[in-house]
Amino acid sequence: MILVLSFDYYEQGTDPVIDWLLYYNADFVKVTIQDLLQTQTRFKIDVNKGRIYVEERDVTDEINVIWYRRFEEKLIVNLPKTKHIEQALFELKNEVDVTISYLKKILALKKWMPHNDGLRLEKPEITFLAEQFNLQTPKSIITNNKADVVDFQNTVASDLITKPIRHSSYFIDADYTYCIYTQKLKKGDLKMLPERFVLTLFQECIDAEFEIRVFYLDGSFYATAIIITEQENDVVDVKLNYESENINWIPYKLPEEYETLLDAFMRSINLNTGSLDIMKTKRGEYIMLEINPVGQYSAPGYRCNYNLEEKIAKWLIKHNIKDEKKNSIYGRRVSLSSVDISKNGS
Repeated sequence: MILVLSFDYYEQGTDPVIDWLLYYNADFVKVTIQDLLQTQTRFKIDVNKGRIYVEERDVTDEINVIWYRRFEEKLIVNLPKTKHIEQALFELKNEVDVTISYLKKILALKKWMPHNDGLRLEKPEITFLAEQFNLQTPKSIITNNKADVVDFQNTVASDLITKPIRHSSYFIDADYTYCIYTQKLKKGDLKMLPERFVLTLFQECIDAEFEIRVFYLDGSFYATAIIITEQENDVVDVKLNYESENINWIPYKLPEEYETLLDAFMRSINLNTGSLDIMKTKRGEYIMLEINPVGQYSAPGYRCNYNLEEKIAKWLIKHNIKDEKKNSIYGRRVSLSSVDISKNGS
């Protein structure tokens, strides 16, 4: 069985893959945080024996492959509005986090995409490890003061950029949604910085010919060159130019030796999938900006006809069939909250 761990609601990278799993009549179940918290479904873990039960059925051995897709990103709990609500939510999140951590231990020997070891890596760690692997990355610092930023600026020829240290989600306010983008910080802007501020990531701004978005899937690279024919503004985050008529998405082939190096690096950090942001400089160098193990791929994949959602589904099905147990009691798709899982498997 394929276990999909993702959002309770629509997620642009997950749901189209599930459509393909349905198309191929794959044997899978999607589980969300809400499934673990709701009272409609019976869920149990035998902590001593490391067994997982859903509706009184032991499903531990039926799971062959796990697709981990932003499972822990959203925790929605309806609790009475009391003066202790914030502390209660904090405690509940800790309870869920510990339970999920134990589930990962139980299922550690299953086939994961991506593997939990690689999933835990954040931008600073990936940048550090990439440097040790002789992959070029932007010069970067994390600091909380203006003096260090000024000193850092003096070590690079270009302007700087600033962006979140970690992946940033959306800020929702009624009918409006806000998010944080990469922002250029020109040399003249430094004087406006306060002397002290919260920890912030600063990088050199790469003088790029164009940006490349790459989706990596177990040794295969699907690269998209983002060509802006006429720069309309000084924006450095290409997401802010998505609606421009001057942006072109072109299927791109990375040099074979660079793919080999990237593939070796991805395997070294235990990642069999991920979305990579790469810059090709005007000198012909390739600078790896970052890797998101659960990054988005739909937009470039759609524009370049890569059919990535179907490829992901086929990968999951391939690894499920390869390790399928002969005594599997699942012959069709199931839903954790549906009646598909029953005592007699019918």
